[in-house]
Amino acid sequence: MSFRFNDELLLTESDRTLAEKSYPSVFFALDHPELRDEFTRVDSLSVRAKSRSRRIGFAALVFATLSLLTFPAEPLIESIGSSDLEYDIMFQLLTIFGAIIGLLALFFGNLGMGFGRYKRSWLQKRLITERLRQWHAQYIVAHSAEIAEIATTGTGRKEWIDQRSVAFQRFKRAFIDQIGSEYAKYTISSAASFSGQSVSDPTAAKAFWIDETWAKSAETKLNKAHQPAIEELYRAFDETRMLGQIQYTNYVLSADGAFWSSPSKQLHVLGNLSYILVILAFLANAVALISAVWPGFPIGWQALSSLAISFAIIAVGVRALLEGLRPERETRRMQFYANALNHAKKTFDAARSHSKHVDGMAMLERASYDEMVEFISSNEQARFVL
Repeated sequence: MSFRFNDELLLTESDRTLAEKSYPSVFFALDHPELRDEFTRVDSLSVRAKSRSRRIGFAALVFATLSLLTFPAEPLIESIGSSDLEYDIMFQLLTIFGAIIGLLALFFGNLGMGFGRYKRSWLQKRLITERLRQWHAQYIVAHSAEIAEIATTGTGRKEWIDQRSVAFQRFKRAFIDQIGSEYAKYTISSAASFSGQSVSDPTAAKAFWIDETWAKSAETKLNKAHQPAIEELYRAFDETRMLGQIQYTNYVLSADGAFWSSPSKQLHVLGNLSYILVILAFLANAVALISAVWPGFPIGWQALSSLAISFAIIAVGVRALLEGLRPERETRRMQFYANALNHAKKTFDAARSHSKHVDGMAMLERASYDEMVEFISSNEQARFVL
């Protein structure tokens, strides 16, 4: 069974039905059709752009590896050709082939053409989807006291939804419609924010809030008469947003996902493959040395040396794929994020007041923001090149 993503947005009809039954008083705040439609639209574009960028990057590595393999293949061609003419023709064709695919590798990989365009499109759309999810959660946190009041009194619901719609349209106009310029802010940011260094910078403590006024709104004191409603909202946030993020990090850190989406599986498969190829290169080289000093050896040392070089080149190609996918950094990013989520969860569960609950929810949103910055920064720098 595949992992369920983005449950807090209530993307499916079954999710919305369950949420309405589970959190009837505050469901109006959890359900946001405008945001959900925008997320679905951009997310589908993001998936396609990511697939294209990965295919182009992988093709660039394959082209580069095959181009480099044309030179060590020469001794093998010489042993196959039955005449000098056949050898010359085969070698000329191999040389032309190597030159063409080498240029393709340079075009798609090193020059960033094709791959760079689709990768930028993917990351920009991924940034939009992450900010949409954060907008949804942060708006609930910032207006939690209002939500509890409306849920308790039963008045003001339409006005609140209308105000949320206006706020969302402003966000869409200022951020989503200007993603080209907004994206630059996140690529300039360093990984320091993700590493926790922003904790020591008071000016960065509240930088994760999409709207600066929300930090103040989140501090609104709760009327004790609204306690049952706020408890329901706490439970909704815990069971959708918090639990969803914790389960997501556990999923990513496991090896259960598909190869292209599981850094743990990538690190395991490609790391082992690279190691095996290096061992094979050394073994082939050792046998080539034996062949060179043993006149009766059945295989010529030239062909064995060619094989050793080929294994080494393929190993370099695998390492380049590792560099492009960056599973080690992705795993480390998820480990840091998981620790931050667990800390937020403990703070939230131990809270005995509304302000402490808000602190726990805000910790999660800050961790989500820092993780997003690191993700964008890391993948912006990733290259599928030898």
